[in-house]
Amino acid sequence: MVILGLGSNVGDRLANLRKAVQTIKNTPGIIIEQVSPVYLSDALLPEGAPSEWDMSYLNIAVRCETIFAPLELLNILKAIESSIGRKPETRHWGPRILDIDILAWDELVIQSETLTLPHANLQERPFALWPLADVAALWTFPLAGPNHGKTAAQIVEKWGSRFTGEAPLRTKQIYHRVDTPELVGILNVTPDSFSDGGKYFSIENALNQALSLVNSGANVIDIGAESTAPNATRLDAKREWERLEPVLLALTSARNRFLLPPKLSVDTRHAEVAIKALAIGVNWINDVTGLQDPAMRDVLRDTNVDCVVMHHMSIPASRDFILPRNQDAVELVYKWAVNQLDILEQSGIKKERIILDPGIGFGKTAEHSLQLIKHIEVFQKLGVRLLIGHSRKSFLSLLTDRSPSERDIETVAISLYLAKQNINYLRIHQVEMCARALRTMAVL
Repeated sequence: MVILGLGSNVGDRLANLRKAVQTIKNTPGIIIEQVSPVYLSDALLPEGAPSEWDMSYLNIAVRCETIFAPLELLNILKAIESSIGRKPETRHWGPRILDIDILAWDELVIQSETLTLPHANLQERPFALWPLADVAALWTFPLAGPNHGKTAAQIVEKWGSRFTGEAPLRTKQIYHRVDTPELVGILNVTPDSFSDGGKYFSIENALNQALSLVNSGANVIDIGAESTAPNATRLDAKREWERLEPVLLALTSARNRFLLPPKLSVDTRHAEVAIKALAIGVNWINDVTGLQDPAMRDVLRDTNVDCVVMHHMSIPASRDFILPRNQDAVELVYKWAVNQLDILEQSGIKKERIILDPGIGFGKTAEHSLQLIKHIEVFQKLGVRLLIGHSRKSFLSLLTDRSPSERDIETVAISLYLAKQNINYLRIHQVEMCARALRTMAVL
């Protein structure tokens, strides 16, 4: 049993850790058995360190089995660090895009210039030992001293709760994980969205909701100013931007108030709105019309933002425009996706930037939507990331007679199923409930 410790405090820290875990998983000779929750902590700094080094860390632990000897594994891990962007450096303790350490190797003890096992000062560092205890609670500390023979679970008891931030370096566990789908929090700045219209129409309410979504586990905030619900009012680009601009400016200005600065996604079908949103610095454009407008493709071609491409039959959704009831919805949407991906690549938008949304509830009967979810693995063959927006949707009326705002239990159950299918993103209203369920599933 080998326990690795991974940390990052530069750039998109969650993405750095997620990419590292995936790279380790893809390395022949290493088998990942469990990944810990994510911990946030202050940087551990030497006396006299520059102020710019004071950037908080995200840390996880990974329990592995490997065919390699300790020094062989160490060299492989250093190569992985380099592949993800860590540069050779002489400074010690400084900020880093990625740090991968071997924390423990069964009860093996090694003390050399190259490798120390267990990792130096492990028993005094909650940002390392708490994650280790999460994946190897019965690991026994092998060195002489007051903790000799104690399990990791016993040693960490001295720090109390994992969630309060009262441990050394204000270390605490957060809702985000790197081994489950990323959660996209829905922020509707509309008066007529189907489950929360009008609730976040003011700038203050929108900002508070965004903060809540991120603190609860969202990694992306998807902001929409035009409802796509049946019978919703269509907006022109001018009116849509009047709603979006103040909210986007408020979110970017409040960046340092977020537990983790989120990616910002703008849900729009208007090329003019996309241009203005990109100028503010958004990370995604979520086009519910599937980038079928050549003007939108032209806008996005020369950017590096991600593009969410959704299948639909009409915007707003309409019961008068649906897929044929007697045909296979999976086959029809898959063929549409193949064709649309080809168009996008010919337009200069690379596959690596595309996120496909099969459009649950858009131009589909309830039975169609369930069919798409049950067979979502088919879409993995497209070679693009997948996003599913099933939260509180009308197809859930097959499962419950509750109103849209009361369908979160059904939404979470489907989210757990989709997580097992390795879906990349789940677009959710009630982020905390979903994040808690995913974390529990990952532990089990």
